[in-house]
Amino acid sequence: MTKSKEKTVESLSTSLPLQLRLCRQKAGLSMREVAKRIHKTAATISKWESGETTPYGDTLLMLCKIYNVDITAFYGVATPQSIRITPAETRLIELYRNATKDAQNVTVTVLEKCQKN
Repeated sequence: MTKSKEKTVESLSTSLPLQLRLCRQKAGLSMREVAKRIHKTAATISKWESGETTPYGDTLLMLCKIYNVDITAFYGVATPQSIRITPAETRLIELYRNATKDAQNVTVTVLEKCQKN
């Protein structure tokens, strides 16, 4: 294996545990809650997040559903495809698209005024 490929493999293996933890925390779930949902133990989740072991592909896909992320999120890859849109967000998009131009402008103004930061 070339040095650049080795470096990429190494960076992916170190970023996965961190991203698993960050995604779980962002979803507002404890290790115990995640473990229960996928029929594992909290100790197993801890081992994944510490890098001691790595979850299999099918488990990663289950975690994607639980955390509402694309699998690329686990490897620190930020792409538009890695952003999942919730059903409520989809409904807002539909309503916005079907609204008049004036209503769309008002909506944007209201949302801009309501930002958290």
